[in-house]
Amino acid sequence: MKFSENWLRSHVPTTVSRDELSAVLTAIGLEVEEVDALGDGLQHVVVAKIISAERHPEADRLQICQVDAGQGEHLQIVCGAPNARPGLVAPLAMIGAQIGELKIKPAKLRGVDSNGMLCSARELGLDSDASGLFELPDDAPVGQTLVEYLGLPDASIEIKLTPNRADCFSIRGIAFDVAAACASEVVPFDAAPVAAVGTRELTVDLAAGAEAPRYVGRVIEGINARAATPLWMAERLRRSGVRPVSLLVDITQYVMLELGQPMHAFDLGTLQGSIGVRR
Repeated sequence: MKFSENWLRSHVPTTVSRDELSAVLTAIGLEVEEVDALGDGLQHVVVAKIISAERHPEADRLQICQVDAGQGEHLQIVCGAPNARPGLVAPLAMIGAQIGELKIKPAKLRGVDSNGMLCSARELGLDSDASGLFELPDDAPVGQTLVEYLGLPDASIEIKLTPNRADCFSIRGIAFDVAAACASEVVPFDAAPVAAVGTRELTVDLAAGAEAPRYVGRVIEGINARAATPLWMAERLRRSGVRPVSLLVDITQYVMLELGQPMHAFDLGTLQGSIGVRR
């Protein structure tokens, strides 16, 4: 199982260091297999917005972008990402930034000056996706450091779980064990009930016996399924090894990771008859 260190600490605010936390997890039977630090060295990466993008006269796959990095004057960046376009908000590594082994310096690409580098999530060490620039929400504050905006630094921690530790198949479950080992407290979980206001119902046919004695669902209407997943949720999923897909899918994945409760969202408009549960 993989999860975000910051996500775990939001449930159990222990003061132990990352190394100490890893040792605690292993000591209580949750062997740590890997810890990937996220966000280290990104202090000179900022939120930026592409103002214009024109084709490079000497290279078909390059674009000359004018970029607002919150410094007043726009910066000229030569970029080869296929999704670079006017209006896109993305991370910009400023001159002097250290991205892995690469030191960002003023450069001339095919005869055109470039003063920084627009980045993919992979180049920043935040994800394996290198298909294009890391697209940030349109309302991301231009000029703010990416570290501050994304709540970094963080770490992706992967533990080895055995079948007898089903109590730790969730962030919340792990938090209780960590709290016990560190003489800490678990943050109370706010799960206020939401009263049903609709009148539509679906019949559920249970035919799995003791293997699935209970099935709970609710009809929810008026949802904008095309709405973007909130950044904080998408980042927690990404750092837990789950790539954000769409709002409803992401919510169900998030609940399962945080609480250990499997969920699935159905499209009410495509369902016919009852929901059947069988072996």
